[in-house]
Amino acid sequence: MTRRWRLIAQVALLGALMFAFPSAGSAFSGAVVLLTPTGPSPAVLTIPAGMYPFWENHDQVTHTVTFANGLCSFQLAPGAYGQCDFPLLVGQYGYTIDGTIQASVIVNALPPTTVSLTARSHTLPKATHLRLHGALHPSTCCLPLPNVLSMPIVVLARHDRHHPFQRIAAVRSERRTPYGSGFAWRLNLHPKTTTIYIAEVTYQPEGEQGQRQAWSRPFKVIVRH
Repeated sequence: MTRRWRLIAQVALLGALMFAFPSAGSAFSGAVVLLTPTGPSPAVLTIPAGMYPFWENHDQVTHTVTFANGLCSFQLAPGAYGQCDFPLLVGQYGYTIDGTIQASVIVNALPPTTVSLTARSHTLPKATHLRLHGALHPSTCCLPLPNVLSMPIVVLARHDRHHPFQRIAAVRSERRTPYGSGFAWRLNLHPKTTTIYIAEVTYQPEGEQGQRQAWSRPFKVIVRH
């Protein structure tokens, strides 16, 4: 029974910490490192980009957490918890406990954002409108909804493989797809000739420097005269 109540208390504390330390620009999620008499647990914490570590002192004495290169240093009294405020980019960050015990935080890159494009059919009678549609799948589940809905999806087109793709429109997601697996978008067109379409998204991955791009598979629509 004691162990059960201890677990409930730890879960409650984690929930409190998640609200106490929000990260800039994204919904916060965190992972706890426990400082124990035998050292930090875990000694090597592996987290995805967008998640932030914090430390809780489960020992009876004060401990000092110090990151290499002067990134961060703080003391934790028994029962206290703390966090560093430097940006966590993808990579490995070494730190020590009390200047002697070696530990680290490893930040892994998130899977790429994806975008899809399709239509009801590959063939279209002349003078009939075409509805392109697809879904945007962000690279993180914790990205705030306004950020996802504001991501522009650029639709490009070309008539054949001998011509470059040209931008024809930019749309935004409108709603979640069934089961919440992505965010749906659509675009109505009136093509006059056979055209190949592709969707493109440019985005800034959490925890990375520089932007990435994602493309859908090309979708060819044949206009019958």
